[in-house]
Amino acid sequence: MESISIAPETLTPSPSSESGEGEQSAALLGDAATGRLSVQTVERLHRLLGGDARVEGMILRFIADKYDAKNLLCLPPHVAREILKRPADFIQAAKNYCEPELKF
Repeated sequence: MESISIAPETLTPSPSSESGEGEQSAALLGDAATGRLSVQTVERLHRLLGGDARVEGMILRFIADKYDAKNLLCLPPHVAREILKRPADFIQAAKNYCEPELKF
């Protein structure tokens, strides 16, 4: 089985606007006034990333250090969009960040 690696720069904040995204998907992602993600998006992220308490702790530490977000609700929308596209890569990046001595 081949492992997939993700470069840290892939998950760094970058201003990007993909064409073809409708207002509906933007509304589902978050509220521009508060800068927070929608509850539906946070629930989807939690279902994808949750499960193991140790990994959840790593993810919270990773997003706090990288994106200055105290929880999933405060993640920047473009980061949440990328996590939803490739959750396994995000989990691997969080593990590599928190435990670089282990090869995941």
